[in-house]
Amino acid sequence: MMSKAPFEAYLEALAPFAPQAPGTDPETLALCERATESIARTALTHDELAAIVGADPAIAPVLAATVGLSQERFRTWLRSRFGTAGWVKLARHRPKALLSALDEDYALLDVLAHELSRAWTWADVLARVMSPRQRAGSSIRQGRDLEDAVEERVRALGVPYVPRTRFKGKGEKDAPADFAIPGGDGALIVVAVKGFDSTGSKLSDAAREIEEMVEVRTPNQWVFAVVDGQGWLRRQADLRRIHRLWERDLIDGMFTRAQLDAFSRALHDASRRVGLL
Repeated sequence: MMSKAPFEAYLEALAPFAPQAPGTDPETLALCERATESIARTALTHDELAAIVGADPAIAPVLAATVGLSQERFRTWLRSRFGTAGWVKLARHRPKALLSALDEDYALLDVLAHELSRAWTWADVLARVMSPRQRAGSSIRQGRDLEDAVEERVRALGVPYVPRTRFKGKGEKDAPADFAIPGGDGALIVVAVKGFDSTGSKLSDAAREIEEMVEVRTPNQWVFAVVDGQGWLRRQADLRRIHRLWERDLIDGMFTRAQLDAFSRALHDASRRVGLL
């Protein structure tokens, strides 16, 4: 396990999340251009769209974004509708069922017809970026980016896990977990991911969630926390609450984004110790 950095050293290691300007991600831009070109030159029917998505499953989340679904909400909807969040497999093997469900629940064909008929301008894009809802979404996205980076490390273990769930501990009590391995009811390892560049009561809530995890954990369960972002600089008391849990060995590791390699090693070691590897 990694050595425990003093609180001041952890504080200095906090890093801001890189700002995301609209349209600057070349891969996303290329994907959206490919999707819009394919859709614009075809008939807007379930069969035609299914053929496009079946041949290029990466277009599925673009269609979800068209009707206002973030990737997380898209996965949640998929679980509810199809019992799985695996949109690549669904798009490849059941594209018509996927397109029909999107149309039934979100009027996908009508939305596409409307948007394709519009003459979009830079002002439209800026208005969306500047809206209060969009700014709030950007803050949430920063936290999601950290979650995505952590999930890559969890997925790399090759063992089952459940994201954004609750896990059971002593006395059948439960507590929140951003990742539970192998699952909520039988969790052996749980991970909290708390990334904030902005400040506010949500940081106190995040610290309390990790304290709940500690209160519920059994001696055989491992608890890790990945905590980063410069919002914590203005909520040092809340960050110290988490750090004290680590100092007292009540959680098994505390990491910044820059320390995800160490997190991977700790996760692998814990998985081996509980018999998952």
